[in-house]
Amino acid sequence: MKIWPGFPFVRIVLPLISGILVYRYLSDWLTLPFYSIAIPVLVLIMARFSGRIITGYGSRWVFGLLLNLVFIMLGFQLASLQHELDSADHFSVLMNEEKSLFSGILAEPPAERANSFRAVANIDRIYQGQGAKTCKGRVMVYFSKDTVVTGLKYGSRIIFSTAPVRVNPPANPGEFDYAGYLANKVIYHQVYLKPVAYRVVKGNEGHWLKALAFGVRDRFLQTFSRYGIGGREFAVAAALMIGYDDRLDPEQRREFSGAGAMHVLCVSGLHVGIVFLMADKLFFFLGRRKKGKVLKPMMIILVIWLYALITGLAPSVMRASLMFSLVTVGNALNRKSHIYNTLATSAFILLIINPAILFEVGFQLSYAAVIGIVTFQPYFKKIWVPPSGMLKYFWDILLVSLAAQLATGPLSVMYFHQFPNYFLLTNLLVIPFAGILIYTGVVFLVFAVVPAFGKIAALVLVSEIKALNWLIALIEGLPGAVSRNLFLPGFSTLLLYMLVLALFALYLSNKRIWFSIALATMLLLAADYARLNVLRARQQMLIVHSMNRHTVISLVQGRVHNVLADSAVISEPGLLNYPLEGLRIKSGLRPPVLVGFGAEIPAGEQVHFYKKGFLSFNGSRFAVISGGFRKPPPGRTIDVDYVILTSNAKINADDLTACFPGAEFIADASNAYRRIMDWKAGFDKAGVKFHPVKDEGAWILSFPR
Repeated sequence: MKIWPGFPFVRIVLPLISGILVYRYLSDWLTLPFYSIAIPVLVLIMARFSGRIITGYGSRWVFGLLLNLVFIMLGFQLASLQHELDSADHFSVLMNEEKSLFSGILAEPPAERANSFRAVANIDRIYQGQGAKTCKGRVMVYFSKDTVVTGLKYGSRIIFSTAPVRVNPPANPGEFDYAGYLANKVIYHQVYLKPVAYRVVKGNEGHWLKALAFGVRDRFLQTFSRYGIGGREFAVAAALMIGYDDRLDPEQRREFSGAGAMHVLCVSGLHVGIVFLMADKLFFFLGRRKKGKVLKPMMIILVIWLYALITGLAPSVMRASLMFSLVTVGNALNRKSHIYNTLATSAFILLIINPAILFEVGFQLSYAAVIGIVTFQPYFKKIWVPPSGMLKYFWDILLVSLAAQLATGPLSVMYFHQFPNYFLLTNLLVIPFAGILIYTGVVFLVFAVVPAFGKIAALVLVSEIKALNWLIALIEGLPGAVSRNLFLPGFSTLLLYMLVLALFALYLSNKRIWFSIALATMLLLAADYARLNVLRARQQMLIVHSMNRHTVISLVQGRVHNVLADSAVISEPGLLNYPLEGLRIKSGLRPPVLVGFGAEIPAGEQVHFYKKGFLSFNGSRFAVISGGFRKPPPGRTIDVDYVILTSNAKINADDLTACFPGAEFIADASNAYRRIMDWKAGFDKAGVKFHPVKDEGAWILSFPR
């Protein structure tokens, strides 16, 4: 195709991404030794120096195929190298029964959470017996709240004795996959440390540049506090100005997310773009001089990366800084490189450094937003040209917001299950406000060295943030502001993108082929939606949830959702929000009907629950055994298919197998771990199936549809 020569990095980043995806989803049965990448490379080199066998005009496709194969294999191998669990020197491989000491360096300052302080550590030594071994691997470290963390900072070396454990997969269906989230950051283990379990070694072993970045960030945070900026205003100022969002409370996150303004608090392209424009205006005079044509882009890039330094070199800021740096260099060299090529270049560099970044939601949304803006916005502008400058400014904001939402909307719904219906209104009001806030924040940070000016700037900044918070709360509180509990499968997400692109191509070319593709895509979307509804209408499930210290059993019939729960959950239904929300969204369930164990579910077509602790569900019989259970007289048995053990039932495995012959046993998370281990030992000895929910996650019994 004639368009390809103008996009060299687009041509190589696509096969690189393909190779990373191949490793991600096919590595269980596809293994490629590292040297295998040399085969197509050698063929290409031989072809280059052996005449025009595959480099001639008629054979260009062979050369292109080999080049694509090289980058596919490169992506595969880079992803393979990053998967440290396969390495012989990973600390988890070196751990054994022998008591070990672990030594690692904090890769970030500890961040305060509700019940702990959290930081990532790079483990590089493990001590066993009289010797030490070098190793590698990242671990998420949680320090207890009674820990004095003033001595802990980026670059601190800690030595601890508690063995890290694997991060568990989701305990309940539909729950947030925290293990997958950390795996995308090449973290597979976690450890909880009390003060007596570790010590800090004096000195700092972190990289000097990152240490400087975190130091600068902390100085700015201290400046906010010194001038009396606190509470919700501090949280917004820190997030908006320097990307420090650890102080945002859940209510603020919900309001900004519901209003469609979360991108304002996540320092990324919007903020770096404002800094880029500020630097471009600040150094305008350099462009008039001959030497200034070189000096101006250097100064702009310096300002951009100084801002990245202030944010602590946050990944989202580094992505945006790299993009704008490449744009600046291209403009300075008078290279008319297309923005797609610039985006592909930045993505290529980031993926070479860290292939796992491809699966981070921030990376996907960031590039989707920029691609959407540069693709759709220029054509939207042709629809209408405003007569005045002010009207044009707000019209451009609307068009940019619409273009970005077209590109990010399907991904946002797939990941976050909600859609901000008033996103156009939000962006129309909030984006200009964010620009004013950033300018005010810069003025405040510059003049903070002079207390008199700093106090005035701080008062103005706080007033503006209060106004922003009020505005966001107002929009989020409007009727119908947010569509929640949306479920969009991955296949439907791809179809939505195909539909958007087909309609856009139809608008540009007015060719029937694009109309046909758009129509076919809509039919596939409708078919997939119908398929999902049929599956939801037929679903039959019983789920014993993993909810620490509580008994929660879901009975799902179609969209009807009955929940058997203990008295503590019945009195505080909010406890079910986290463990059940994902299941409810994914399965399209109605709000759950809570039933206590002393009550009764109304008789339905296939579900009956009896007060004495016995349940019949879709032809299967269950006994729910609690702490007050009395075993029947010797020789008498109870015929059930499954037994659910709760509340530390005082009956051993031998008596249970004698009382319920042929049954499978499930121990829920309300039982103590010691009691579960006692049952497990007895059931293993008797060869009886046993499912400890605390270890294995929720137990799910699905019935044929």
